[in-house]
Amino acid sequence: MKIHDVSLVLRRDMVTWPGEPAPRIEPLRRIAKGDTANVSVVTISDHAGTHVDPPLHFIEGGNTADKLPLDALIGPCVVVAFDGPGHVSGEWLAHAELPARTERILFKTPNSAGWGDPKAAFTREFTTINASAARWCVEHGIKVVGVDYLSIEPQGPEKAGYPVHKTLLAADVVIIEGLDLRSVVPGQYELVCAPIKLLNGDGAPARVFLIER
Repeated sequence: MKIHDVSLVLRRDMVTWPGEPAPRIEPLRRIAKGDTANVSVVTISDHAGTHVDPPLHFIEGGNTADKLPLDALIGPCVVVAFDGPGHVSGEWLAHAELPARTERILFKTPNSAGWGDPKAAFTREFTTINASAARWCVEHGIKVVGVDYLSIEPQGPEKAGYPVHKTLLAADVVIIEGLDLRSVVPGQYELVCAPIKLLNGDGAPARVFLIER
C-alpha cells in the first residue's frame, strides 16, 4: 500500500486567491523563552491551500463545512489526466471511459506542475472544468470533484454567474480545490479527504490522501 499526500503545505509565503491573506503561524509560547511548551496561533482563510467548498460557499442557507457527508469524502476515486486545450467539458468526460459507478473524480491538469515552484505567483490562466462538465458530473451521480488549482471556476467570460460552483453545490457535490497531483499517476485510488470541522463554515482547509493498493 502507498499513501499519496496531495495537500499543499500551509505557509506564510504560499500563493492565495487575490485579496485573501496568506496563513500566519505566530508563536504564543516557546520553551526557549522559559515556557513549558511550544504553542502557536494560526490565522488562516477557510479557502487557503487545499480546501473544500460546501454548498454555503455560493448558496445562501446551503450546507456547511462541518456537516459535509463523510461517505462522500471517503471512498474510491479516479484521477483523470487532462492536458487541454481549454477546460474539461461534458463532451470530453463522455468519452473519457471512466470506470463504471465512478462517484469521485480528481482532475490532474498542467496546473499541478506549477506547485513545484514555491515562488510561483497567482495566475488566472489555469485549467479546470467548465459548466457543461459540471452538469455532466451532476447527471452522472458524482459526489466529489477535485481540481489542482485554487478554483474550479474558469476565469474570464465563462465565470459569469459562477455556473460551475453553483451547478455542483446546488446538487450537494463536494468541491475540493488546491490539490497537488504532481506525483500521482492517473488511475483508481481510495480517497480520504478530511476538512477541518468549522462550525457553519463556508469552506475548510483539508488534508487529502490518495491510497494506492
